[in-house]
Amino acid sequence: MQKYAGFTLIELVVVIIILGVLSVVAAPKFINLQKDAKLAALSGGKAALDSANKLVYAKAIIQGEETVDASQTRNIDLDNDGVNDLFGYYGLIKYVVAANELAGFGPELILRKHYGGAQTGLPYFVIEFADSPATAGNQCFLSVYYPDTPGGNVRYELVSDDC
Repeated sequence: MQKYAGFTLIELVVVIIILGVLSVVAAPKFINLQKDAKLAALSGGKAALDSANKLVYAKAIIQGEETVDASQTRNIDLDNDGVNDLFGYYGLIKYVVAANELAGFGPELILRKHYGGAQTGLPYFVIEFADSPATAGNQCFLSVYYPDTPGGNVRYELVSDDC
């Protein structure tokens, strides 16, 4: 008498069904982890830019430059060496290069100036992912709104439809 070893068809079908159920239950949790990671990265970018702006604003107040919108001349000395290092916008960081450098953004997050036109109410900067820049079809970014007058607050708006 010959003995066969292996799995029966019923056992294989049961295992496949169990794996299918597990994948249906687990997949949404992994997708949410990816969204949570993107939201956390944008939150970290917000905190980094906010900290850099607070440091620059403190320096601007000390130097009496918090009411100046500098466009032609650097007006804030960050390292107290007597040489102005930064263009200020009412005591905030005016240009992208300086903001990226002072906030310490890595290669995955980028900060760019918003070029949406001359209308009022548009963001000053946008923080987005380098591998998926903000577009009409990709709504996962953080808008940074600078005040229109000296002493105003910086406002942040998270757009997370496609994160």
